[in-house]
Amino acid sequence: MSRPVWTGSLGFGHVHVPVRLYGAVSARQVQFNLLHDADGARIQQKRVCSADGEEVPFEHVVKGYELRPGHYVEVTRGELEAFDPQASRTVDLEDFVEFSEIDPIFFDTTYHVLPGEQAWKPYATLAMALRASGRAGIGRLVMHMKGHLCVVWPHGRGLVLSTLHYADEVIPQESFSEVSLPGPRPVEREVEAVLSAIEARTVGFEPQRYHDTYRERLLAFLDRRAHKQEPREVPEAPRARRTGRAAARTPAVGRGVVRGEVTELSKGGSLRLRPQAAREAREPTGGPGRKTTGSPPARTRRKK
Repeated sequence: MSRPVWTGSLGFGHVHVPVRLYGAVSARQVQFNLLHDADGARIQQKRVCSADGEEVPFEHVVKGYELRPGHYVEVTRGELEAFDPQASRTVDLEDFVEFSEIDPIFFDTTYHVLPGEQAWKPYATLAMALRASGRAGIGRLVMHMKGHLCVVWPHGRGLVLSTLHYADEVIPQESFSEVSLPGPRPVEREVEAVLSAIEARTVGFEPQRYHDTYRERLLAFLDRRAHKQEPREVPEAPRARRTGRAAARTPAVGRGVVRGEVTELSKGGSLRLRPQAAREAREPTGGPGRKTTGSPPARTRRKK
């Protein structure tokens, strides 16, 4: 069995049930890698500065929130960590609702909830109580440093937990003009014809009846190709070495380049508003008393 993605407990009132969460859905998409057609080597994606075209080391990458076109508020990783929800090992079930009242559009990711060590009895008790009541528990879960709204409900012999979208994340159907405006009333005869077609194809729901035919056909094609064509061995990429020249191109710690401007990064980790440089910083311009060149402006170094 795979490792649990979260370990903690379900709790409400005086009830406290140790549990573990396991993924209930595993994506089965066919994944491809990008290769160089000349030698079959893997293609690497690099972080490149849009102003000077140079690769930017990860330690010099910061996050910015765009307030308006070309103007960003920068935040440091330390500042963002201050907003992370407090880690908790308890899913606090705040309310209990009729499970049928939850619109399926709110469901996000589903996990199996399994009992923790020596917790089968309280786990089974909670599962049986929820099944008898026909209700589900609404709670909050902190996982992977992110807070989630979730619902715990009985399934089979146990429990499952599904994370939910918040109400303001769901786009209302009324925002689309195609359904918000009144349309022509359906003809009753046509409705009856569609009902007859539905009845003729009505069966019991069996998930095993339905297969990902696209994935099956694609895997069969790849298998045939592998038998006809010798699979290409991808050469191992050499370890990246920092040379003196590369180190010289690396921006100094505490500085950043945006649109051709050198700007001091705040060492205290404060929020800052930094506009983009003028268009002349990235495009060659001409005019009286100015030279037209295709090279980017030279970097300047501030005096301490």
